[in-house]
Amino acid sequence: MAFSTYSCWPNVVRGALAATLLAIAGFAADPAGAEIIKKEDTLRGITMTRGECAAKPQTLWLSVYDQDFCVRYYLSTAGGQGSLPVVILNGDRNGPVDTTHWTWADPSKATDIDTDSLVAIADKFSKMARTTAIYIGRIGVEGTSGSHLSRRTLVELNLMDKALDALRQRYQFEGFNLVGESGGGRLVFGLAEMRRDVGCLVSGSGQIFTRGAVRPGDPARTFFDVTGKVKWLDQNKGLRMMVISDPNDQQVPTAREQTPMVQALRQAGYVVPHLLVEATDPKHHGVMDYGAIAMGGCVLGRSDAEIAQAVGTLMRRNADINRRQQDEARAQSTPQTALDNTATRQPGRS
Repeated sequence: MAFSTYSCWPNVVRGALAATLLAIAGFAADPAGAEIIKKEDTLRGITMTRGECAAKPQTLWLSVYDQDFCVRYYLSTAGGQGSLPVVILNGDRNGPVDTTHWTWADPSKATDIDTDSLVAIADKFSKMARTTAIYIGRIGVEGTSGSHLSRRTLVELNLMDKALDALRQRYQFEGFNLVGESGGGRLVFGLAEMRRDVGCLVSGSGQIFTRGAVRPGDPARTFFDVTGKVKWLDQNKGLRMMVISDPNDQQVPTAREQTPMVQALRQAGYVVPHLLVEATDPKHHGVMDYGAIAMGGCVLGRSDAEIAQAVGTLMRRNADINRRQQDEARAQSTPQTALDNTATRQPGRS
């Protein structure tokens, strides 16, 4: 793993140099142009030559397991610049994988991806943490080449690890703060177990504990395990971890996926706040807004109690939103129910 060549410099000098490198690279003032990534491409897998990769903004050409990849990233300095950026790894796309036939269980779950939405997420985290934020495209989607069928496998884990090394070298970063949701919430733990330069780690609605299908000898079809390697987190001496869950998550059950990981970490001696929240999406799965608050607080040195208080404020607001939506749904169904009751009355009866 590459380490900074100027690690002995004072923090302020390193921070200023990192900011200068960002400005020279042109990414701080010239964000990537909008692009629509078609769902058909993400379903069949994205292929790209080195020349095609170089023609796109903010890309890395990397090789993992003798296969070349173009990794797309979206860098934001909307809230500030720094040498310890926040890295965002979002959730899986295209619905579940049929691991028996290694294909999409329901291709209709796939959707087009507007890269402007990815930039907006990076902007949000940059403003919340007041430093550089980088949204990295997952394998086979969000602009990164490869097949998204290989998500959460050894191939993707090692590809993301190499991407962090390349970003560190390109911008002379000192390390990273990692935040992930769902499938990305598993990746951040896998990366922290491989690296020595992770500061804050926030995992939201993570598919953490389930080991899944394993195809020995095929890293593109072997899901990596994090629960058996928690002791490796010790190499990150200043690591601070938080797990965020909605207990009513219908997509990635908290009791099956996140709670066992938190218990395993605590048994290993780690202090890991488990923030139980309320999401507003129908499946109670999306907790990225909570992740932004938790990561911002961690980067800015807030205490666990302060972070929990800020998260609680958002949770109360979201609970009010959910109640209003439920009241509106009941109000909309009431007139039709009354009409149905009227229509079934017998003539002459009251």
